[in-house]
Amino acid sequence: GVIMGANIGTTVTSVLISLQDINSSFWIINIFKPTYLAPIAIGIGVILIQFVNKKHSSNIGEILAGFGFLFVGMDMMSSAMEFLSGYSFFNELMIKLSNPILGVLLGMVLTAVLQSSSASVGILQAAAATGLLQLHSAAAIILGQNIGTCITAMISAVGASRAAKKAAVVHLLFNIIGSLIFLIVLYALAAGRFIPGWTGAATSANIAGFHICFNVVNTLLLLPFNRVLVLIANRLLPEYEADRSEEPVMLETRLLSTPALAIAQAKRELVNMMKAASASVSCGYEMLNGKSVRTKEEVEDIENDIDLYESNITQYLVRIGDESLNEDENTEVSTMFHVITDIERIGDHAYNISNSVLEMKEKGIQFSEVASHKLNKMYEAVNRLVDMTLSAYDRHDVAEALSVQPLEDVIDYLKDHLKNEHLERLAKHECTFNTGVVYLDIVNNLERIADHCSNIGLTVEQLESDRSIDFDPHAHLKHMHDNKSAAYTKVYDKYIDRYTK
Repeated sequence: GVIMGANIGTTVTSVLISLQDINSSFWIINIFKPTYLAPIAIGIGVILIQFVNKKHSSNIGEILAGFGFLFVGMDMMSSAMEFLSGYSFFNELMIKLSNPILGVLLGMVLTAVLQSSSASVGILQAAAATGLLQLHSAAAIILGQNIGTCITAMISAVGASRAAKKAAVVHLLFNIIGSLIFLIVLYALAAGRFIPGWTGAATSANIAGFHICFNVVNTLLLLPFNRVLVLIANRLLPEYEADRSEEPVMLETRLLSTPALAIAQAKRELVNMMKAASASVSCGYEMLNGKSVRTKEEVEDIENDIDLYESNITQYLVRIGDESLNEDENTEVSTMFHVITDIERIGDHAYNISNSVLEMKEKGIQFSEVASHKLNKMYEAVNRLVDMTLSAYDRHDVAEALSVQPLEDVIDYLKDHLKNEHLERLAKHECTFNTGVVYLDIVNNLERIADHCSNIGLTVEQLESDRSIDFDPHAHLKHMHDNKSAAYTKVYDKYIDRYTK
């Protein structure tokens, strides 16, 4: 849908260029001509770039100045091409372009070289100023231009993710199929002389009109078949089993020049890293309760995936940091470095637990029924906390982040309670030393996972806090514990009841 909309959006340039042909006695209408608008846009743009020291204003200035220079250039090009009408070579070329195949090929090559359908259509409109270009020739060239504009997407997709390659293929299919349909229908109607002015001179206005007509009608025709286009793209670029074992992190370096998009992409992969860590935590729980059987190699593969996420995302964030960032973007990037460390540590502790469970199985160690029940309750609390933390960070949900701290306190209580009970069992010789070591190792790692979830919860609060106030995570956490609110107490009581019974 976005690709189809972008094809319609690119027709705006040709419409604006065609406004140059406006002739009216009303000055209000004439002011919309590019001849008048371009110098005004350039002037405002230059003022914003040179005299306003704000990135946002500078960006707007560059857009306005670029807009103005584009139309100044188009106007100059139109004037420069007028002399061609006296050259026999140009006249012969216009006659040859009556062949629709040659017209399509010319449009494709021109747009592929310029890598801009807007620019190539503008050149076509400038050529129309000679009065020698016929509408049917211009129509064929426009169809070729719409195919040629796909070259930008195809080049951009080289070395990109499979999804990016599929998007480029869908773009190409959309324009090729639409152009073939238009060629067949138009020349069938033209043969029956059902299109008035078909052999007449092309103008800037009717070129713009045809350009809009093609893209709108093509979208209306193919939008109902968008899933078919996707299916064809999937067939042309099938996913093989080997592709699933590739690196889990997909971070496009092309987006680095647009920090907001690069940060959003890094956050997406950071959330995926959190999901991998969450799966690692759940893996240990399932192994402990016999719900799944994993080998040491499988456990290490999960840990390696998390480490790969950590390495690639960190490198990408360093490169984002080299770009020009505003205050909010700087804060987001700096906090992401801390979150990555916490997630990586969660993965490490989950890996330690899985290894402890594997050791239990190898040595035939079993916990008592009471000890297993209490440990499972703590594990369930940690699983809930990890899921809550992931959701809070993914959605920047402060309300959910505020629930992380009381649940982390419940887990601290469970750790102390389980340790004390274990010491009592040791004193009564109700368990062996080896059993106790494994038991305490799992308890300690669960508590450390909760600590790192607490850090991420504080990060979410920091991101959504008032930037004018200095946010000190440690002071904030101390204040929260010393001055427990009614909401804090309510969440704490809810979970203490759930996980201590």
